[in-house]
Parts: sequence; C-alpha cells; structure tokens
Amino acid sequence: MLPENDCGRQTVDRNTRLRLAVRHSLPMSRPHPYYDRWEPEPPEEPEPGRRWLLLALGVVVGACLVVVCVAGGYFLLQPILAQPTLPAPPAIPTVPGSAETATAAAATGGATDGDGEGTAPPDATGAPAATVTLPAEAGDVIATFISNPPVTDGALDDWPATPTVRSAHRVYAFSGWDGSNDLDAVWQLAWDEGRLYIAVQVTDDVHVQMQEGALVYQGDSVELQVDMNPGAGATRVNPATSQVILSPGDFAGRPPSAARFRGTEGGELPYAPGHSIEVAARQTADGYVLEAAIPWADLNLTPAAGTRLGLALNANDNDTPGVARQEVMMSSEPGRTLTNPSTWGTIILESGPE
Repeated sequence: MLPENDCGRQTVDRNTRLRLAVRHSLPMSRPHPYYDRWEPEPPEEPEPGRRWLLLALGVVVGACLVVVCVAGGYFLLQPILAQPTLPAPPAIPTVPGSAETATAAAATGGATDGDGEGTAPPDATGAPAATVTLPAEAGDVIATFISNPPVTDGALDDWPATPTVRSAHRVYAFSGWDGSNDLDAVWQLAWDEGRLYIAVQVTDDVHVQMQEGALVYQGDSVELQVDMNPGAGATRVNPATSQVILSPGDFAGRPPSAARFRGTEGGELPYAPGHSIEVAARQTADGYVLEAAIPWADLNLTPAAGTRLGLALNANDNDTPGVARQEVMMSSEPGRTLTNPSTWGTIILESGPE
C-alpha cells in the first residue's frame, strides 16, 4: 500500500468536489419545465369600431321587437278600436240666437223613462233654431203633412200613403264583417206642427240588440241625422245638428228606446238626454217594423211648410248574438259621414192644406 500523502488527498478531494459541484449545478442551470409558472394574459378589449357595431345591432333588434309587438297588439285590438267612442254626456248646448235650451232632466225636473234617460217637457228647449227654406231638388226626401197623426204602436195600418226612401248604401262595415248583405230599410216620413213621424220597415235575418241609452247603435237599430240649417253649408256638426238613434229593443225584456245626440260649437256630437221621443216596434218574420214620433222641440226647431232640412237615414246591423257591436251601417246617402253635415241628404216638409 502506498502511503498517503497530502498531494494525493488533495487530488482526490479536488476531484470529489468537482463532481459534486457539477452534479449540484445541473438542476440550477436547466430547470425542469414543470416548474414554469403560468401567467394568464389580460382579456382582449374589443376595438372601438366593433363596439359601436354591436351596440347598433342591439338597437336595431330591439326596435324590430317593439314594432312586432305593437303591430300584433293593433291587430288584436282592431275589432275594439273599430268601434266608435262616445263622450260623457255634457249639458245640451244652445243654438246661437236662441234662448237657453237646457233640456237635461236635472234642469227641468222631468220624469225618467224605462231606459234611464231623462224626459223633459216638450217645450223645455226654448226658442227654435233659425231655418232656411229652399226649393225642392231632385233626390230630396219628402215628408208629407198630415192632419191625423198615426198612433205610435209599431203597426202601419193607419199610415197614409207617403213617399218612401231606402237605406241602400253601405257606408260602414267593421273589419271582421263576413260580407253578408242581409239588411234593408224602407222609410216613410210625415209631419205636423208638433212632431216628425217616422215609419221604417227593416229586413234582417238575425236580430241582436243588447244595449240601451247611448249605446243602442251597437245593436240592430235605425237612426236619422238632421241639420236644421243646411243653407249654412257646415262641414262639421254644430248646435243646429242632431242625431236620433231608435232601437226596437230585443223583443223580450228590453223595450224600444231612443237616444239623442246634439252637435256642439267644437264639432263634437255628445249624448243629449232629456227628450220626449216615442218609439214602438213589432217583430216580423223577416225583421221588424219601427215607428217613432219626434217632437220638433227635441230638435230645437219650429217647422214650416216648404222648409228644407239636412237628413241622412241609416240602419245599423249586428248579426253576432251575445256580442254588442255595430257591424254594418246602410244609409240613404252614399257618401254619408257621421260628423260632416254636407255629406247628408235633404228633406222637404211638404205643404199641408191651406
């Protein structure tokens, strides 16, 4: 055995230290990839142009949804919207140049009839409106003067032979009308110093009347619109214009009735309760017969032979049992509109015996 010496030990120690240094330095110089740390990247912000494009697309989609909803609601509500809306009953207006003409039952102390409308005395309307007497023209309706007025009972056996006029023109039909043409109305008119007399024979295969008062137009009924001063050439309703709707009732528990409306200075046609109109009706095999006696005082007019008035004669039809709705209107005037008296026809009060 060779003796140890310092040089040998130093050589061995140097080699050992070198190997140890190399062994321990490898992990430090090349770390394993598993020890790498993952750092998440920040989210990518959209470019400004793209952000405005997305916003505009959202606005367009929202607007389309709103339009679809509004259109759907309109079509669903169309049958209801097609029906006219009546304003609340105000006080009856006065006719310019006349005395005060308040005729509401509350002001006159009149009685109340079966349908809840006030009934004022015949002379409660005060002085008549001014009228214009014009010569008869072709197409004028003739009201015959009579000395012996017929009884208002729904029977026409006591009516004189007077000219007739037909409501032959369809001027309204609601959107859901089935197109059936089953309504016809033939009128006769007469007068004396106190009243205007109406007789109308209506042909209608289905009778529906569920309403009273101001809403009778929503069932089978007839009506007349009168302009007491057609010479003024008015193009909208006014205090000289009136509308009277006559209901035959339902021929069961609901009696015949009348509803009156009167124009205002503002061009409206509100409900005007407080009248003395008499109505009677009888059902027939193919419809009904209706009679009415309308005091001239309820039209705010004093009649005179040869007087010419504006007039439209209309018939309302409802063929849907259980539903209150105006489905069709036939008129004596092809261009008739509700609030424009210039679209109504004319009537001449025929001269009576001298």
